[in-house]
Amino acid sequence: MSRQVVTRFAPSPTGMLHIGGVRTALFCWLFARKHGGRFILRIEDTDLSRSTDDNIRIIEEGMAWCGLDWDEGPIVGDPGQWKGPHGPYRQMQRMDLYKAKIQELLDKGLAYRCRCSRETLDERRKAVEAAGKVFQYNRGLDAGRGCADANHDASESAAIRFRMPTGGDIVVADLIKGETRFPADSLDDWIIARTGEGPGEIGVPTYNFCVVVDDTHMEVTHVIRGDDHLNNTPKQIPLFAAFGYDLPAFAHVPMILGADGAKLSKRHGATSITEYQAMGLLPSAVRLALARLSWTPKIDGKAVETAEEELLTDEQMIQLFDLADCQKSAARFDMDKLQWLNQKLIQRASWQELEPHLRSFMPAEWTVKPDAWKAQAIHATQKGKSLTDMAEALRFAFERPATFDEKAAEKFMTPAVKPALREVAALADYNHDRLEADFNAILERHSLKTKDLAQALRVALCGKPVSPGIFDTLILVGREEVVARLERWL
Repeated sequence: MSRQVVTRFAPSPTGMLHIGGVRTALFCWLFARKHGGRFILRIEDTDLSRSTDDNIRIIEEGMAWCGLDWDEGPIVGDPGQWKGPHGPYRQMQRMDLYKAKIQELLDKGLAYRCRCSRETLDERRKAVEAAGKVFQYNRGLDAGRGCADANHDASESAAIRFRMPTGGDIVVADLIKGETRFPADSLDDWIIARTGEGPGEIGVPTYNFCVVVDDTHMEVTHVIRGDDHLNNTPKQIPLFAAFGYDLPAFAHVPMILGADGAKLSKRHGATSITEYQAMGLLPSAVRLALARLSWTPKIDGKAVETAEEELLTDEQMIQLFDLADCQKSAARFDMDKLQWLNQKLIQRASWQELEPHLRSFMPAEWTVKPDAWKAQAIHATQKGKSLTDMAEALRFAFERPATFDEKAAEKFMTPAVKPALREVAALADYNHDRLEADFNAILERHSLKTKDLAQALRVALCGKPVSPGIFDTLILVGREEVVARLERWL
């Protein structure tokens, strides 16, 4: 490619960061990384009634948690700072640029002032629809009734409309969907700036205008976005031409459905990325699961098939990612598959990789534990499906049991086992191998099976007959605390 590849993810902060947006951001990130390009995060906050600073922060933090690092964009948590040469990266901070470009279009006669009120437009819409037609501003049955030829000056407040072409087709050459044609005469002269507060003032520009200016000024080469934006593209293409800008390449990724084929909703599982974080999922598992929605990676020209092949690393995904391997139809999201991937990635990760992610689910005492203890704790619980499972499995190491499983206590706390518990309480060496040898010797002396003594210990130490391996359990509780917890039973 002659120019450096530049992609961007440009969410609107009108709500939470949902997995559909994260999947789009991931595709942008993978494509930029694949081609040694730049990935931009840009916040499109011109919807003043719904955009909030909290939502912007959630987007920034969600992207950071997902590991989708951006080369240009806002600094997390600081709306006045950014990194990159094309900032600021929040649209409401770029108004001077937008208004100058709108004035340029007005001066060229490619845009015009529209004073039509909402009431007037509603009346005309009703009349056109009553005739069995679709209302189009200043087109078809509405032709000659708009402001396009009135040459309104700046003496009154007005919205600004872009003068769309009237003949031929507007062609969207899409890298995923192929070629789509839109008849030019089917499109309105659309509003590029809302009505200003006073005479001559240009109001807040609209999304479809800002996105063209930003994509050009930020040198975006590939616009990868959800296919709900496909119908915006024929509005934007003539605007690129009006400014004399080169078109970026477009790629519209299909929407995500639930496993049952219905529109994704809460009943299919979490939809906000913060919920996945709270569920104890690894960012790497989320990245991998979302990457596989609408993308079929190929190794040596063949689609991945085996379970082992599916467990791609970021480096492998970057190497293999190709928009040509993205499907056109909607993808189905499977929560069970995500949880399966999460468990597999937990099992194959080193304790050092898991510890930073597990830390936020652990009590404060976790931070002061030595590395060897943390490593043992993680290895002992690494069969869990999630970080929350691991944290729950380790609760015994930080809390004495407040209650005890009565049925388990009755079953395992027998008179025959209590002398053996006294010997366990007397053990001094908690080296794993030494502990195992001493434990086995106690079993032999008292003619007990492993299960007899191990389950009794679990009840005494954890309140229930479930814990990691018994030697891990003893070591993680620690000798002094083991003795203290056994006292009530002896």
